[in-house]
Amino acid sequence: MRHILTGRALTDSALTGPKLARQARMREAGLPVPAFFALSARACEEALAPHLPRLRRRLAEVDFDDPAAITAGAAAARELITTAAADPTLDAALLAAFDTAFAPDTAVAVRSSTVGADEADSEDSADNPFAGMSDSYLYVRREEVPERVRLCWASGYNAESLLYRHAQGLELTGFSVAVAVQEMVPGRRSFVLFTCDPATGARRPVVAAAHGIGEGVVQERVPVDHFFLDPATATLTRRLSHKDQRVDRDPHAPSGTALLPVPDAERDVPVLDDAELWRIARLGERIAELFDAPQDIEGTLTADGRVHILQSRPVVLDLGRQRLWSSANITESFPGTTTALTYSHAQLFYRTIFHDLYRDLGVDERTIHGNRHHLASMIGFLHHRIHYSLTAWYHLHRQVPLFALGRARWEQMMGLTTTPDSGRDSLRGGTLAHRWRMARSAVRVGRLLLTHDRRVRAYERWWDALVPTLRDTDWHAADPLDTVERTHRLWREVGDHWGVTLVNDLFLTMGTGAAERLLDRWVGEPGLLGDLLCGGEENRSVAAVMSLLRLAETAREAPGLLAAVADRPAEEVWERVRQGGFGAEFTAAADAHLRRFGDRGLQELKLEQPTPRVRPWLLLPLVAEHARGGRTAEELRRTEDGIRAGAEERLAAALRRRPLRRAVVRALLERLRRLIRYREDSRYRRSELFGVSRAVHLALGAWLVERKALNDPEDVFHLTHEEVLGSVDGTGVAGDLRAVAEARRRAYEHAAPELPLDFATMGAVPTSLPAPAATRSGGAGNAGDAAGGGGPLAGLGSSRGTVRGTARVVLDPHGPVPAGDDVILVARETDPGWLFLMLRARGIVVERGTMLSHTAITGRKFGIPTIVALPGATSRIPDGCRVEMDGSTGTVTLLDDDGEVRA
Repeated sequence: MRHILTGRALTDSALTGPKLARQARMREAGLPVPAFFALSARACEEALAPHLPRLRRRLAEVDFDDPAAITAGAAAARELITTAAADPTLDAALLAAFDTAFAPDTAVAVRSSTVGADEADSEDSADNPFAGMSDSYLYVRREEVPERVRLCWASGYNAESLLYRHAQGLELTGFSVAVAVQEMVPGRRSFVLFTCDPATGARRPVVAAAHGIGEGVVQERVPVDHFFLDPATATLTRRLSHKDQRVDRDPHAPSGTALLPVPDAERDVPVLDDAELWRIARLGERIAELFDAPQDIEGTLTADGRVHILQSRPVVLDLGRQRLWSSANITESFPGTTTALTYSHAQLFYRTIFHDLYRDLGVDERTIHGNRHHLASMIGFLHHRIHYSLTAWYHLHRQVPLFALGRARWEQMMGLTTTPDSGRDSLRGGTLAHRWRMARSAVRVGRLLLTHDRRVRAYERWWDALVPTLRDTDWHAADPLDTVERTHRLWREVGDHWGVTLVNDLFLTMGTGAAERLLDRWVGEPGLLGDLLCGGEENRSVAAVMSLLRLAETAREAPGLLAAVADRPAEEVWERVRQGGFGAEFTAAADAHLRRFGDRGLQELKLEQPTPRVRPWLLLPLVAEHARGGRTAEELRRTEDGIRAGAEERLAAALRRRPLRRAVVRALLERLRRLIRYREDSRYRRSELFGVSRAVHLALGAWLVERKALNDPEDVFHLTHEEVLGSVDGTGVAGDLRAVAEARRRAYEHAAPELPLDFATMGAVPTSLPAPAATRSGGAGNAGDAAGGGGPLAGLGSSRGTVRGTARVVLDPHGPVPAGDDVILVARETDPGWLFLMLRARGIVVERGTMLSHTAITGRKFGIPTIVALPGATSRIPDGCRVEMDGSTGTVTLLDDDGEVRA
């Protein structure tokens, strides 16, 4: 019969509705969906056509402000449909289709699917879910199928369905009903999976599960367990209930369901174990990818543990109210809690330099101006920590037509695990105008590439000529208004020059991706790229390390210096250094280092953190650590050269008979080394820029103390950049700066716990923040990959080498230095100020970062096996545990005391 649908015909949503079409698509894709056939919605239309006039008249009489009238109208409509004469031809066709699909004694589910005039008005559409408003019948026997089909038709006129259609302004009879006849899966445990948090849209699965079949969960008839999974950190949180009842097949009837007791031993243990939850989450991710949207999925597990998917519908989200947040990459620059001044200064920096970037990439000034609020909101200040507002980043990046080309690589470089599900970027199709914009953008990027070296050198000349004057200015003696004017002028110049550093990052990201693909295809050796990128032109970050090591070598020869640093306060020792108490050679070397590299320090971009330029004595503990460690600059350089030489030999051997490929790879590598040098040099210049701002604001803070507007110059750190400058030039609105600073200082000192690495909010941000990361319980079983499987912990290998050692978890680099010569440093993230710890380590493992982060570059530069982006490393690797790490594959294996792999 033409109305019986099987195979490919089931995917036609005009005939089956989105609900059944999605089931068919999932089954086609190899997902575990039970077999089914369907009766087309056209059959329902034909059957009900003679009765539509009476239905319309009866429904026109319903007062939708009166619940009793709605119920009565629905009952009358349903009775009209169910008492209509059956069609023997249709009934026979249904039974014949049953016999073709199933064995005679098979129990089936008969499920309705409402089909509207268009897909948006159909059941389980993204716009009108109609969730739970039409009926399904379970454990149906063969002979009952025709009757249940008519009941499914009638369920389209259930009271709640009519009320929903009326509220949505939909035609009350403007639909038909398709019906699926599906093999009944005897589920022992059932679940509903949201592939994203339905409250915020964050890509963190939520599972509700109960004993018995899915009706108990969907219709909320039985107690359920809730599980909140976080793939980014491989952790889950459980909220368990006392599960005394389940919905299952009625043992006292030939068909249908009943509430039955749960065995005592199963009532207070989780319905699903960890491995099952992660397996279900991976299935959910496949389904979400298939439909390119977050999904609400129903499923069940049979006695043998197999998962069966019964239904999937879009999670209905108002994405206009959603904000995506991440600290995955920004914590390298601004780790931990920070102050209002640092945040407002960072906000100014991002707004200024990205304006310059988009202008470089050909975005017209009118468009940039129209997006100025997004430029101002690229970062947010949540729990006194700086987070990327990814929603703003994606909106801004999509101004550039070629963003689609580099989106995936950019997301990898940023270390993102939370990305938008809507507005997917495409390089294909589009209007002629869109293709023209793509072509123009490609030409623009090509021109930037050809002129890049010249533009970088111009930026470097500008800054290197400007910074000595800024650094040598006595801001405390300068006129405050002149200081403010010079500050505004500085930032105008930054806005004209700094965008080239972001263009450099763009080319570096693209080039690294190209090199990885070529080496993977032509050589196939993991970690080779990192070794090949060693050496080349020395950048300023490396020069700072080398300078510090040479200073440490001088310190070893300075009589009494190391003992004094160990026994006396550093500030006191520094006074003796200034007076030449440990020899003129060390004093001169220390002054030279501070002159050139005084802005390099721990958390150097946080203005409240003093650097050696502000407090020179902070240099002495670093020098002493390196001096006691015994490593020299020459040894590090030899190590680096050896790594590079070995990698070059392996590359030459692999491409011995491929001279053209060898030439291509070497040219690309040389270009990448130069781009890396540009990047690291610009990062140090950024530290110098922030160092100038630190000096300016401390001087203005001292001026405010003189005016009795603040109690202490460092209270300025709890004001914003605009408030400080506005207090001088008359544009400020904060009347009592002392009270403002004091209130913010107290809030800073009592900041709420750290939020998750990636999360989403829906609506007003403060009222929809997730639970802090510290309060989330673990329990992902063997915390292997992000799906919680067994085996070693997995991150991103960024500097090759396999080593064993003792894991030392360091959360605060200001604390005690881990002792021993076999330390595997484990941290959340690092910045350049961690170098003294990193150089003492046998290996480095961090939770955050990318192949192009400071941690990765430093590990490669100095030949230290390094793994970045290992989720939850500081909590999953016990402090003091023996571990083996492989910097090529990115894996960490926990060992027992005998050196064997832990069970």
